[in-house]
Amino acid sequence: MNKQFFISLFFALATFIILGGVFANFVFLPEFEIWHDAYPEAVREAPDFVSGLVLALLQLIAFVVLLPKLQIASGSGAAMFGAVYSVIIWLIVDLQMVSVTHIVSYEYVLKDALLSAVMGAILGVVVSWSQKRFA
Repeated sequence: MNKQFFISLFFALATFIILGGVFANFVFLPEFEIWHDAYPEAVREAPDFVSGLVLALLQLIAFVVLLPKLQIASGSGAAMFGAVYSVIIWLIVDLQMVSVTHIVSYEYVLKDALLSAVMGAILGVVVSWSQKRFA
């Protein structure tokens, strides 16, 4: 692995933590609190940090590896790829949860998809910029 990979991963993780923190505090944690109140035995009171960090790293490592391999050169192309990439990942997760629980609603899936698109687009620009800047 080269220096460029680690620098891009660092910037991606920092961006993910900042945006994820904002979205979590204002959108997702209130929703999770409702789920916990309704299903206290099935839904944690607070999300597990370790599994969330592992999930973020897996998503971001794949993203940082894929972007240059797909030869996406422009910021707008990277933003589009990031949005689509993030939405697909989270639609898979969310729709699976809709199919096996009564907890997750389609309204939540739509909200998560829209926020994932925003986060993915920003991540695409950040990773593309960092890979060009530190190449």
